[in-house]
Amino acid sequence: MTPVMSGANVVWLSSRTISTGNPRNKTALKPGHSLMDWIRLGNSGTDLSGTGGRVVPVSHTELAKHDRPEDAWMAIRGKVYNVTRYMNFHPGGADELMRGAGKDATRLFEEVHAWVNYESLLAKCYIGPLRNTVTINLADSTNPNSKLPPPPPSFAKASKTEPTTSTTKVTATTTSPTPSGKDTLDTVPISPPPLSIVSSASDDSLKLSVPIVPRFDWIQKTSELTLIFYTRSLANPGVMVECVDHLEVTVNILLESSVQHRYRFHLANNVRWPCTARTALETGKIELIFNKLCPALWTSYGQMTYERRENCEMQLHEYDVATRIEITHDSCALLLRPKNNSLLQVTPVGYHVSVSASIEGEYVSRSYTPVPASCIGTDCPGTFIPLLVKSYPDGCLSSHLTRPVPLGTSLQVSQPSGNFLLSKLRQHNRFALLAAGSGLTPMLALLHYLLERNSNRIEHICLLYFNKTEADIWCREMLENLCKKDKREENHSTFVHGRVTPDIIRQLTAKDSPLYASYCCLCGPKPFNELCQQYFQQMADHNPKHLHCFQG
Repeated sequence: MTPVMSGANVVWLSSRTISTGNPRNKTALKPGHSLMDWIRLGNSGTDLSGTGGRVVPVSHTELAKHDRPEDAWMAIRGKVYNVTRYMNFHPGGADELMRGAGKDATRLFEEVHAWVNYESLLAKCYIGPLRNTVTINLADSTNPNSKLPPPPPSFAKASKTEPTTSTTKVTATTTSPTPSGKDTLDTVPISPPPLSIVSSASDDSLKLSVPIVPRFDWIQKTSELTLIFYTRSLANPGVMVECVDHLEVTVNILLESSVQHRYRFHLANNVRWPCTARTALETGKIELIFNKLCPALWTSYGQMTYERRENCEMQLHEYDVATRIEITHDSCALLLRPKNNSLLQVTPVGYHVSVSASIEGEYVSRSYTPVPASCIGTDCPGTFIPLLVKSYPDGCLSSHLTRPVPLGTSLQVSQPSGNFLLSKLRQHNRFALLAAGSGLTPMLALLHYLLERNSNRIEHICLLYFNKTEADIWCREMLENLCKKDKREENHSTFVHGRVTPDIIRQLTAKDSPLYASYCCLCGPKPFNELCQQYFQQMADHNPKHLHCFQG
């Protein structure tokens, strides 16, 4: 995943200003050293951090060694960055940047421009967290000669207000003339009416009682129309887009447990179907990109009706099995195609769908977790739902879904449902994922998200995948390639025989263990889940708030 860079954000460390002009243009940059050139360099795959992608904790002593222009590290707000390659891109000049080299430059940085989104700009330069390793003599803590640094200041976070309603409808029409000769832009924000909110939070694991109301926006190119919805960081939204015709589109955004935000669009001109859906989980941004049937710049996107709905009935849509691929002796990868190909569904990380079918006059239903399209091993159109399904001898539905001939038809698939809160993972960067058999499916999307996360980058992930035999392992090649590709740590896969034991769980919860994980997820058959939970409860270091069990 390529980090989103903010075009106006540039890092420079200087407490001085100049009398005229823009202070960000203090030093003339050489050709090829603009902000866009820096972004291109970061996206080129060049190892700007010098760690091969690994997250390496850094002590103050080690940080102080890197204080030269050809080897410059600096710490900002507890994170250490290798800014050596950024020297020539710094608008304030290399000398100004060197004022923070080899030290904690947080105070210097905040004096000048605390507003800068340095985490995005320097994401590819991140080395690891700054660690304090000092010896404190408590008996002499008042000694004026003590070298212990003063405690960091505390900042009170002001509460935010956002919109909220019980039932709301909004109709909006926009007209926005486009400047002639421009191929991009028209941005007209349209939002539901503001509402009042009460929010409270005691720690990162507490579920906030803050309703999320998406903010709508749109942009265009000559050939494309993009509908944008801003939710909230780590809101983990579900999205359902239904095409009525080339002018009529309905967008349902699923947030929280029982709230839908429905947008009905009558577009100004015809678009092609299907659209392309993109979700940025860290920011909560949703983009729906439509190709225009006739390339041209529009003066308006058309009309929109908004409705907030609570406690809605579960929506079902008809799907057929379009593709079946055997992945083991008793399991298949399936691609489900919506009837008339008129629906696109994005499932939140950790959520599942209910699949139902009428078999011999009896209605049978079971929950399945959609997996990333990259896990299937074949092309997966955006409107299709990719599943991994194990066939059981006594399983009516699994046998029906995985039969080779004829492929299953007239399946009823629900909208996504679940209770997994992605926001609970915000403060953690060491994870353990325990999966048994088909319990791997929710871990796949979670694994992809964690490895691509830019904020609080992952230090360690341990995937423990339990199967009866090696032949039962799903996605083995993909998982092994993932280990080889990710260079954060020494990656390896090991095969051992046996069941889950208290000793295994102890290694995950003991803080002095190399496998220590501050947050754990588990999924598998009910006996496996119950046994793991029992072992976790026996561990003295275990915090029950830092364990999530996926259940269908």
